[in-house]
Amino acid sequence: MGRNFSRFFKRFSIYILIAVSVSLLAIPENISNHIKLTVASPLAPVQKITSKTVNYFRNGFRKMALMIKAADKEEKLEEEVFLLQNKLIDHQNTINMLNKKLKTASELRKDIDSIGKPSIADIIGYDTSNFRKSILINIGRKQGISVDDTVVFGSALVGRISAVGNSSSRAILITDPASSVPSRFLESRTQGIVQGTGNETCIIKYISRHAEIKEGNKIISSGIGGLFPKSIYIGDIVEVKDSGAKLFKDINLKPRIDFLKIEYVSVIKKSKVQKIHN
Repeated sequence: MGRNFSRFFKRFSIYILIAVSVSLLAIPENISNHIKLTVASPLAPVQKITSKTVNYFRNGFRKMALMIKAADKEEKLEEEVFLLQNKLIDHQNTINMLNKKLKTASELRKDIDSIGKPSIADIIGYDTSNFRKSILINIGRKQGISVDDTVVFGSALVGRISAVGNSSSRAILITDPASSVPSRFLESRTQGIVQGTGNETCIIKYISRHAEIKEGNKIISSGIGGLFPKSIYIGDIVEVKDSGAKLFKDINLKPRIDFLKIEYVSVIKKSKVQKIHN
């Protein structure tokens, strides 16, 4: 019986709702609007507060989003400025380095030009034993060649004349163990002595262990002592070893040219070298 009553109540409620809905549809529009206003009036303050609250939070979230966006934009701009400043510093360093190299190259060119015109000679023999590194050339005393004249190939140092005949001469190469050339680093101007090892490389002596030396540094003649002209290209650093408790670094140098691949050389007379240094 209880179940039947429940069903009856549900059906009755549905019928009542349908009847009310139909009645509202049948009511004239002016009366309907009045009813709506009457019902809505008590809720107006609540709706107003709710609307203001929603608008407040909506505007707050909008402002927060704009602030976050502005902060992200500012951070991005700061990063771009930082990168541009780094690029500017890098470009400035490059310009300074190029200016320094240009100045050095200009000085080097002046030193080479002041030597004057050298004598050209063909290579007619090689001595490349374990103890001697030398070449034989086809000019000698008759051509004005003398002992200790400087031998070059292009702008690179080959060695010096060690013996002179009437029409031929012997030149000791810079790779010969008996060869010592006063030299300096092109970049840092640090001075040392390039000595032959009997192999394809040379060593540089008397470079302080505190000196900033790295592979690829270029070595030129210093002109100290007057035996060789200054600013003649010798070679490049290929190995640098810290010598621990020693006073000097262990440094290996590769000559600018392969002496077994050249067919001729130029000889700069010693008298011209002495004239330059005087």
